[in-house]
Order: sequence, then structure tokens, then C-alpha cells
Amino acid sequence: MRLFLAIPVDAACAEQLKTRLAAFQARPEMAAMKWTPPLNWHLTLSFLGEVSDADYQAIRQSMSEWFAEGMSYFDADLLTLGGFPNPKTGPFWVAKLDATLMMQSLVREIDDHLRPLGFAKRKHAFRPHITLGKWKGAFEDFPTIDEPLEPIQLRVDRLNLFQSVLTTSSPPEYRLLNSLPLETY
Repeated sequence: MRLFLAIPVDAACAEQLKTRLAAFQARPEMAAMKWTPPLNWHLTLSFLGEVSDADYQAIRQSMSEWFAEGMSYFDADLLTLGGFPNPKTGPFWVAKLDATLMMQSLVREIDDHLRPLGFAKRKHAFRPHITLGKWKGAFEDFPTIDEPLEPIQLRVDRLNLFQSVLTTSSPPEYRLLNSLPLETY
């Protein structure tokens, strides 16, 4: 099964994003964009890929022990709407977030819990973003727009373990397998 750990996009953030995104969706230069349904919006913290049932069970069981010393919720700022060029998988349209110390600490903590379970250390720097669409046109035609967002915040108050089920018809289905709330006060 394909698994990933992510922060869900809360309702208030999703509504604000939908409003801002509507103007872009109507632009002619965005016609080749395949938009991600809002129910699939999330901030991936760790993509685990294909995982055996035994590894899935180990992750699920260990999650209850993560953040034993406490990890409190926080708000993350969405900075811009724009392109996320990736020549390997094709460009994406995303909401880019500020990689604050809290966000980096959360990702580092997750990585630290996954390593003893046999997962490799992250190969690339963490660049927080919410995927809003995938470009289906020619790579060279991808719109290079970076639009500032002000102020939209994502409430980071839980960590979800999702299964990504790929289908012949897009989009993929994301099944919630486990959820770990962060401390709130």
C-alpha cells in the first residue's frame, strides 16, 4: 500500500484557498491544469511510498508514542500561489508555505520516528506546499506566476496517516488510516 503522512487542510483555510484559486482557474493560460479536488488538499510531511502490511502496522502502532514530550499545534502561513516545476513528474500548481522552525521541527521529529522502522533519511530539503493542480500541457508552456497570499493560515493540529489508492480515473483516493492530534491548550 502507498502511504504518506500529512497535515489535513482545515475548513477555514480551504474556503480561503478556493476563493483565491477561482480567479486562476478562469484564466485561459491555466486551461491545461488538472485541478486537485479540495477534499484531497493536504500538506505532505513524509511520503513513504509502497509499504508492506507489517511496516504499516509498525507505523500505526508507533504513532501513539510519537511526540511523547509534546508537540503543540501551530498555525502555518501560506505565502504564495504558484508553480512548483518538476521536470521528472511534471509541474504542479501549489500553495507554498513558510518553512518555519515549528514546521521543520515537526518534520524532523517524524523522520526520527520513521528511521528505526527502516525508512531512509530524507534525500531532499523539505519544501512545504499544498498541491492544487497538475499541469497537463507542455512543460515549456507552464505559467510562471507567483501570487502572494495574505493572510491565509493552515492550522497544524493533527498528523494523519493516509493510504493513496491510485485509480484508472483520477484523482487518487486518499484513505485516512490513523490520526494523531497535536497538543492544544
